[in-house]
Amino acid sequence: MESPMQNELMIALHMAREAGGILLEGHRLGVAPEVVEHKGAIDLVTPYDRRSEALVRARLAEHFPDDTVLAEEGGQTEGQGPEGAARRVWCVDPLDGTTNFAHGLPFFCVSIALLIDGEAAVGVVHAPALDWTFSCVAGEAPRFNGSPLPRLAARDDLGSSLLMFGCGYDRTTRPERYLAMIATFMTRTQGLRRTGSAALDCCICSRGQVDGYMEVNLHPWDLAAGVLIARGAGAVATDVDGGPFDPFTGRLLLGRPGVHGRMLEVIRENDVFLHEKDGSYGR
Repeated sequence: MESPMQNELMIALHMAREAGGILLEGHRLGVAPEVVEHKGAIDLVTPYDRRSEALVRARLAEHFPDDTVLAEEGGQTEGQGPEGAARRVWCVDPLDGTTNFAHGLPFFCVSIALLIDGEAAVGVVHAPALDWTFSCVAGEAPRFNGSPLPRLAARDDLGSSLLMFGCGYDRTTRPERYLAMIATFMTRTQGLRRTGSAALDCCICSRGQVDGYMEVNLHPWDLAAGVLIARGAGAVATDVDGGPFDPFTGRLLLGRPGVHGRMLEVIRENDVFLHEKDGSYGR
């Protein structure tokens, strides 16, 4: 039986690959330093971010004019849907991993998710330089390059686990927000890794190549698609304090069954993210 979200999935895949083609062009040609702009001290944007987003917005306006679009560079554009209808919001990161992209590293992607009444229904993450495409419809098995991903096996040994983490753009001005996390888990795991792309980190977890991932100070376009894919493969996703995951908080604790629980124990025992909810760290 065909999924009711099959049309949305196919269009999302096509958009991601089209936008990925734009990014791959820039990756192969190289990004001249003079065209890289700074949204903040270390927060970059390139013409390719904007071209990629413009393409996705155009395709969404063509196929789903009633839907709202929330994207990194252009913000939110309200759809024309009737009042009282299910709220459909497309969360789009046209280039997740811009710093990598600007430096010629291949760890960047296009991330597209459809939220219906706040819940992810469709997610696609496409990394053109790696030739990786992840996709998922809620309630179905996620796919990697067209093939179903196997379910993640449970594991509870944190000492043999490889984890990923991320640090927000405030890391140069508020390093203490991240140093406790790094120090605490560096001494309790087999190792820590950081790619610089939240969507890819979630997808790498979905393949079981790492056992967990944690980060704060993110945005819904960073998380919505990747978390749907990882959850579809059996990963556990919560807030960093164990509360329900909400992409709009920007906080994520993700892990394979067993490892997620061990990560949460360590976080609670060591007050790793103590001040994430008390207003100490505004956006």
